[in-house]
Amino acid sequence: MTITASPTPAALVLEVAGDLDHTNAQRLRRAAREAALPAGRLLAVDLGKLSFCDSSGITALIAVRNHVVSVDARLVLVAVSVNMRRLLNMTGLDQVFDIRDAA
Repeated sequence: MTITASPTPAALVLEVAGDLDHTNAQRLRRAAREAALPAGRLLAVDLGKLSFCDSSGITALIAVRNHVVSVDARLVLVAVSVNMRRLLNMTGLDQVFDIRDAA
């Protein structure tokens, strides 16, 4: 898995590519913590190049959300695949995450 951080005027974008699973989910948590988000800032997690996500990956996304909320910033998941949307829907997490086509 690779995580690429790209600041934009609208948000800090973390692009996640590859497999988000038990072997590397902690890297996503760390990337979010190291983002140093000021209050009100938007963190966009781009999942457009995500090829697989297991329960550890879902847990990492929840941890990222909890961190973002704790620093009074905002989170959006973008470019979420149909399969990932279905997983988020089945778990009720589509009601927890702001999911958009683009940041």
